[in-house]
Amino acid sequence: MSYEIVYGKQFVKLRKTGEVIPMLLAGSNNCFEVGIGGRNGRRSRDWANQRFYLRKGKISDKPEAIMAKVDAELSRRIRDRYDKTDKPAGIRARFGYYAGIAVGGGHCSDTSWDKYRGVYANGIKNALTIEELDKLGVNLYFFDVGLSLGDRLPDTPASVTIKTERQFFEELRKWRGWQNGNGKGFWLGFSPRSTDMVLERLRAPKRKPATEKVRVDQDHYFVLTDGYNGLVKYTSRGYKYSSRSGGKRFRTEKDAEKYRQQLLKNNRYKADVWRVERIDCPTSFRV
Repeated sequence: MSYEIVYGKQFVKLRKTGEVIPMLLAGSNNCFEVGIGGRNGRRSRDWANQRFYLRKGKISDKPEAIMAKVDAELSRRIRDRYDKTDKPAGIRARFGYYAGIAVGGGHCSDTSWDKYRGVYANGIKNALTIEELDKLGVNLYFFDVGLSLGDRLPDTPASVTIKTERQFFEELRKWRGWQNGNGKGFWLGFSPRSTDMVLERLRAPKRKPATEKVRVDQDHYFVLTDGYNGLVKYTSRGYKYSSRSGGKRFRTEKDAEKYRQQLLKNNRYKADVWRVERIDCPTSFRV
């Protein structure tokens, strides 16, 4: 089964018109990048302007118009459901299965209607202006269909890195003039061309700065032991252990006991055999 995977979103706000440009990072589950040695790499993906939910194929639209067409999609899926025994509640719960869409990876059936609708609702809510994106090092640019295939059409306008809203409308007029109803197609994408780099720059401001840790030296530490071995960590097949003093180290007895209680609560394999023991040996922790 072929379906579309949505990996990320970043809508763009246009102050002049009060519209937004819906941009999604997405790709087919059946298309792969070329990996090492000619083998399949990861699934391919690109940033693209989603015109499906815009009136008459526009590049941007009013938020309320976009959401109205998104909501109409659910009504259409319920009306045209494949099996008339499918209930509306089931279609809402497994919307991705009926629409051929998976949000964030996984399977289509994992994508509910609320999850899919949230892509657009949250995209509109968190839209950034072209100038705000430029400060993050992310820019819009227009390109023709031939360019994406490695074969630029003659008389194609040059692709320009768009840094302001005014420049966006100037470029849009230029590309529409080039198209001029002759069946030529052009698209809107994000630069840099590396999809990972764009995503990284978009996410950077949302990340909390890493807490700076300091080194603390002490003459002892605590471990969990069964009397002979020290617990290192649990795995899917049981647990790993080391010498009595070589297990997972805890700075305080309280920390070790808290971890032991969590193992008991989660009913981990042989969790009841572990006891807290102090090891008198110099060590250090990053706290």
